[in-house]
Amino acid sequence: MADSSADHDLDPRYRIDGSCWKFIPVISDGFFNEKEGESIFKHQLILLQLQLALIFILATTIHLCLRHFYLPRLISEVLSGVILGPTILGRYLPDVSATLFSRHAVKVLSTLTRFGYLFFMFLIGVKMDVNLVRKSGRREWTIGSIVIIFPILFIVSAAQTISLKVDKVEEDAQQWVSLFAGLFMLTSFPVVAILLMHLKIINSELGNLTLSSALISDLISVVIVNLDKMDKLSKLASDRVALKSTFLVIVLIMFVVMILRGMIYWIIRRTPEGKPVKDAYLFFVIIALLVVAVAGENAGLQYMYGPFILGLTVPTGHPLASTLIEKLDTIVAGWMLPLMSTYCGFRSDLWVLKRRPPAWIVFTVTFGVLFKMACGFISAICLKVPLKDATAMALMLTSKGIIELGCFATNVDKTDIDPQEFSWAVLSVSFYAALVPIVTRKLYDPSKTYRGYQKRTVLNSSLNEGVRVLACAHRKDDALSAIKLLQLTNPFIGTPLSVFGLYLEELVGGSSPLLLNHQLGQKSCSEGGHWQPIIDVFNHFKNQCSKPTQVQVYTAISPQSLMHEDVCWVSFQNSVALIILPFHRKRNRKGKIIADSKELRAFNIRVMNKAPCSVGILVDRDRSRWLPMADKSSTYRVCVLYLGGKDDREALAIGRRMKGWPSVYLTVIRCKEDDAQQGWEAMLDEECLRDIKHQSRENNNVFYKEEIARHGADTSLIVGSLLDENYDLILVGRHSDSSSPLVEGLSAWVDLPELGAIGDMLASSEISKTVSVFVVQQQVLGN
Repeated sequence: MADSSADHDLDPRYRIDGSCWKFIPVISDGFFNEKEGESIFKHQLILLQLQLALIFILATTIHLCLRHFYLPRLISEVLSGVILGPTILGRYLPDVSATLFSRHAVKVLSTLTRFGYLFFMFLIGVKMDVNLVRKSGRREWTIGSIVIIFPILFIVSAAQTISLKVDKVEEDAQQWVSLFAGLFMLTSFPVVAILLMHLKIINSELGNLTLSSALISDLISVVIVNLDKMDKLSKLASDRVALKSTFLVIVLIMFVVMILRGMIYWIIRRTPEGKPVKDAYLFFVIIALLVVAVAGENAGLQYMYGPFILGLTVPTGHPLASTLIEKLDTIVAGWMLPLMSTYCGFRSDLWVLKRRPPAWIVFTVTFGVLFKMACGFISAICLKVPLKDATAMALMLTSKGIIELGCFATNVDKTDIDPQEFSWAVLSVSFYAALVPIVTRKLYDPSKTYRGYQKRTVLNSSLNEGVRVLACAHRKDDALSAIKLLQLTNPFIGTPLSVFGLYLEELVGGSSPLLLNHQLGQKSCSEGGHWQPIIDVFNHFKNQCSKPTQVQVYTAISPQSLMHEDVCWVSFQNSVALIILPFHRKRNRKGKIIADSKELRAFNIRVMNKAPCSVGILVDRDRSRWLPMADKSSTYRVCVLYLGGKDDREALAIGRRMKGWPSVYLTVIRCKEDDAQQGWEAMLDEECLRDIKHQSRENNNVFYKEEIARHGADTSLIVGSLLDENYDLILVGRHSDSSSPLVEGLSAWVDLPELGAIGDMLASSEISKTVSVFVVQQQVLGN
């Protein structure tokens, strides 16, 4: 082990016998076992562990304070590096700084950050869905191309000219000028994806447009950067050296694409469906990653581009991709990568910023960024993107983050960079990393994405036009449950039905959410293995129904926390009147609860809070696959419990569409007060019930009765009596407004507020009967 205590690698004290190394164990024998005159801080591992502990404790503490201002964690990591660097610790506690961050200790930390950045670029390639390029249309290609080509051509050249004529920068230092200006003109796909995830708009239309444009821009920039590097190599060395380097880079890329990609697909074929990938295969991929990085660096390709290209060859969505993400993402993104931003803050010295920044830096970070924004804004406006969306998108395409910091840290030791200019670079990246999320949040409010004043409810859907329903499914059982409910809505020529099936799959092993319309033949790399059973369920339902029934099936692959955005978007785009959600508790055929998903419950709540239409949660206790509609001797008893209010009016509107089946018996039970106040709400209730009262006198399948309830206790007794009457399905409103005396006192005992007081009672896990429950919330105007 090299002597880390010495100021020079070759300390004269250890050259007498011809050796130039002093043996110092990496691991300490312990604080109490150290020899006299020695310290545990002489050991590199002890120093590294202490450095990591200080960095993460400090960064986490700062982030706990700054997150309330919606600042990304990267800002906290840079600030922790500034505190531990020459700006604060090195200036006010120089002895402590010299002990904790000696020159050799910093080298070890720098090496670790580079390994983290290398693995990060590989994971970015694994997560990136190259199919986004193929699916991108004219808008994405136009915006992505304009936002990178024009800024690179004009701003980099202008910055070089200003540096030569105004700042009198020597020709030898032009490499740093080109690097700085070029990085600020680039659009980084990982940075944009992280920003969209941070703002929770990655599933929106604006998020999809921005993400696709960023991907195209990033891929174009990779080509431009490497062509520029070959051009500089030709000028600095010779054309022969440049051609040789280009040839070696092409050979390396062909080796990755043809040989390593074939071996990756061989690994996928060797892994049975549903089985984990063998560790030996994962070790092979990691070894290939390191070999490609070393070979690329020696061939003239920057060390991170080789792993990035290798990552692109791993198909998104396959078990290998998800396993690599699972094994590496936590340690890379949570531990090794944050060291990169901290290291940049550590290498910065804010005390050297007393002097005015060079004119070319001021030009790049002000006019250059504004010019890049203008390119994105004008191209978006010309392509008929709304004004606010175009502004927000142009701003997000100029966002900066870990990629820029990583490039600066990678090149700080390769080029002759002035400490002041490096500090300005880190400060500028941090400024835009903090500013862009705040301004974008002001420009684009995701809560208003689906806001509208058009009534999208079953109650307002005319019988002639039919009703449009979105059925959500996380698994096949959810689709079967929704289909059983849809069978009751009586789709025939007079009352057509449009069904949109949406299979929801959690995004694992990717950073690009997907929304696939299977009627358009869209697929991803996983070839539909997961969603095909869901498609079969909905297609079978379509074949069993009459011609007016239209069925379309989508698949949404997105993070669990953003899955509700896909539901809201599909329903908004298709003018859906009702969303059917599966209950978060699952039962087996014996009625026992076998699953209770907190994530699914949170998803249901988010949909109900944001949906642009009515929403219903289906508690399916009947485990039969299909309803026995063909059997005329069988009966299906549906009950609508009506207490009044808009949610109950929506539930009654759904029930009215079930009365046409010969084997369906619809019962409407109205609970009312003795002295009910006559107002606007009461008039609406009477209007909705008038037709049911009339039909109950003329139709043997429709029943209507009223029961008097004075308070919540009476209502509770009536609800309990329904369970003894052998109903197959009970429809009830959510009653989000608990001001009615009929539910007074019941809300104090509610375990599941998303179901309301009555729905919570009917969905109780203590009920052993097979009665299913559908809790309905009418559209909240303004959502």
